[in-house]
Amino acid sequence: MARYDDLNTKMIAYATVLSIVVLVIVLQGLQALTYALVNSEDARKIGSKSDAGAVAKGEQLASLDGYKKLQVPDETSATPNATKEIFQIPISEAKKLVLQEMGQK
Repeated sequence: MARYDDLNTKMIAYATVLSIVVLVIVLQGLQALTYALVNSEDARKIGSKSDAGAVAKGEQLASLDGYKKLQVPDETSATPNATKEIFQIPISEAKKLVLQEMGQK
C-alpha cells in the first residue's frame, strides 16, 4: 500500500527541469525584446531630430565611433590650464581590450 502514497520523484524532477528551461527561454526572449525596443526607440528619436535630447544623444553615440586624437584638461597637473593629449578608440575595441586585459590577470 505504501507505493500508492509515494511521490513520483522522476516526474517531479522532469517537471522541475522542464520549467527551468522554459523560464530561461522566456527570460532570454524578454531581454531580447526589451533590447530591440530600446534600440528602435533610440533610432526613432535620433531620426526625428526634433528632440534636443535625441540630437545630443546622437552626437554622443557618433563620438564613440572612430579613432580620434583629443586635447583634454589635465586635472593632475599643478599648472593651471594644462592639457594632455589622449587617443579615443571605438567603444567596441575598448571592450575587447578590457576583456583581454582582465583575462590575462
